[in-house]
Amino acid sequence: MDKTLATILVGLALAVSAAAQQADSKYRLVENWANFPPGVSHWGAATGVDVDKKDNVYVLHRNEAMPVMVFDRDGKYLRSWGKGLFKTTHFLRVDRNGKVWVTDRGDMQAFQFDQQGRQILTLGRKGVTGDNTSHDTFNGMADVAVAKNGDVLIADGEGPNTRVVRFSKNGKFLQWWGGAGAGPGQFNVPHSIAVDRKGNIYVADRANNRIQIFDSSGKFQRQWTNFGTPWGLFIKDDLIYAVDGTEKNCLLIADLKDGKVIEKIEGLNNATAVTVDSRGAIYVGEVNGTNVKKFVRK
Repeated sequence: MDKTLATILVGLALAVSAAAQQADSKYRLVENWANFPPGVSHWGAATGVDVDKKDNVYVLHRNEAMPVMVFDRDGKYLRSWGKGLFKTTHFLRVDRNGKVWVTDRGDMQAFQFDQQGRQILTLGRKGVTGDNTSHDTFNGMADVAVAKNGDVLIADGEGPNTRVVRFSKNGKFLQWWGGAGAGPGQFNVPHSIAVDRKGNIYVADRANNRIQIFDSSGKFQRQWTNFGTPWGLFIKDDLIYAVDGTEKNCLLIADLKDGKVIEKIEGLNNATAVTVDSRGAIYVGEVNGTNVKKFVRK
């Protein structure tokens, strides 16, 4: 067979396969869901996304003028903040009290803001790095999660460090666990972190291709290895949402009880972060894809 014809046939086969996969999905993509403010025509590298109790959408993307942008559930632009505050934006989380957390992988800091962008708390010292035993510095600042009691959990693993660090709600160091390796409780790029309603802690151990689950004190419980290369995690009710930004470029939705995947959304581009609003709409931040995709049920 002629090589050109063979290439065309392979391309057609892949296109048909992708179309079939989308047809099987319970979700559809909402095109152009966000209305950008004047001066912004497109997303920067989108590394963080979350929603508040009103389903307002907070996006963290690599835009120097407007790194944090807020939209309502219909995509109407509301406000932005953060100009000049961050070196390399990473994850964004909205905690149960409505506080907005942003991690800066460049300056190795985590910030707490109110919803208008007023800075409340800072963890880490700007531009100063430390090892796994450090109490006030990081060297791999990735993601942040807030437990029900207000404890702040940092995934400090996109760099030399390989740990999870716990602080009190006031920023006092409490403990760390982890260390380099592939054994239970060890990490190789702990990149994302989430907490369920019972206080269990889920860590996307990215380079080990697994999600590790710990109890509320940090004791290892079990692991799941059926999520490809997990980059970002989000937990809502009895489901866990995990984006694979490298191997499969997809979103996997699984039962929190056993990690069994019940839904899959494919065709993503270096997906890093994911969140879900009260109506079940899913938002996915794509860092190299420079996009924030919105999916709703068909």
